[in-house]
Amino acid sequence: MFKIFYAEKDATIHESAIHINMGLNETLEIGKRLNTSGSNLLKSRSVIKFDQTEISASLSKYNKTVNDCRFVLQLYTSDAKYLPAEYDIVAKILAQDWINGTGMDSALTVDGVSWNGPTTGSYWISSSQNVQISSSTLYISGSGKGGSWMFQSASGASTSGLITSQSFSYQPTDINMDVTAAVKLWLSGSGGASIPNYGFLLQFSDENELDQSVSGYIQYFSKETNTIYVPRLTMYWDNSTFTTGSLTSANTESFIVYTRIKPTYKDTEIAKIRIFARDKYPQKSPTNLFPQQTVKYLPSTTYYTVLDAATDETIIPYDNIYTKLSCDSTSNYIHMDFNGFMPERYYRLELKIVNGFEEQYITDQIYFKVVR
Repeated sequence: MFKIFYAEKDATIHESAIHINMGLNETLEIGKRLNTSGSNLLKSRSVIKFDQTEISASLSKYNKTVNDCRFVLQLYTSDAKYLPAEYDIVAKILAQDWINGTGMDSALTVDGVSWNGPTTGSYWISSSQNVQISSSTLYISGSGKGGSWMFQSASGASTSGLITSQSFSYQPTDINMDVTAAVKLWLSGSGGASIPNYGFLLQFSDENELDQSVSGYIQYFSKETNTIYVPRLTMYWDNSTFTTGSLTSANTESFIVYTRIKPTYKDTEIAKIRIFARDKYPQKSPTNLFPQQTVKYLPSTTYYTVLDAATDETIIPYDNIYTKLSCDSTSNYIHMDFNGFMPERYYRLELKIVNGFEEQYITDQIYFKVVR
């Protein structure tokens, strides 16, 4: 099962405009651009934060702990130019609170986060000002410009989640980064120390930023976009069960699937969607000249995906743990939390059956709309 969270706030910080805020811009940027004279590469980084209260409430609602779940950060590309074939993007845990601000490309606004500091008139902590978190081995550090982040002293045991990365090699530029370890730090702390959630600092890796042969930039849709591509954090967990009762298995060589799906769902709804299977050509017998179309079950290795019907963009990808079909004595089914779906849009459900090395896709017209 899954739950989608949208960014609470986000902004780009530019080395080329150290005081300027971009809190209401429709895009975020990560990368390096040449300055106006063409002599230096200047960095762009982005900051983004998700509401920890929403995450905690969902964990409580579904009676799960952070250890039961996987969290994936997703950003969608608006534009990308001059990138090398291979590069890395990292997400560091931000160590200072920041103000989103109201700046955009068209106005020189200075009322929020910028390259210089997290708020107007303040500055990011530098490496010479390392600040210890309680009595743990974690510290706040930075370069004095371009953000501050959590790091660990050499004497401490390795703490997962302080820096998460995604490597790109001749592939699309969208970010799909597993940040589970970082979310665990916010919710559970580390070494007895509470780790405040100020969000992520997104940038090229330190190596890429220092390498003068690596240039180029990627612009991602921000939370202010007027598209469906809002930055999101998706929480996955396995709540599937598979008890077939008196049902028998469908003949996967010849079968039909139909659903008990409603045409529309409210964006506050949590629904059980029934998925039925039957043999395409039921066999007659001497005592059953008009055979009933008996419900059968699909294999336990059947998975689902959700796509935006208009764009075919994958909203929830296939996963052999978190998007498994369940089964009870009535039929197969899935639970779906529509709180997080973009309302007033149509979506499409597809299924995949895995049998050894064989994969069979069910692309019947299973559509539904999410409304306010």
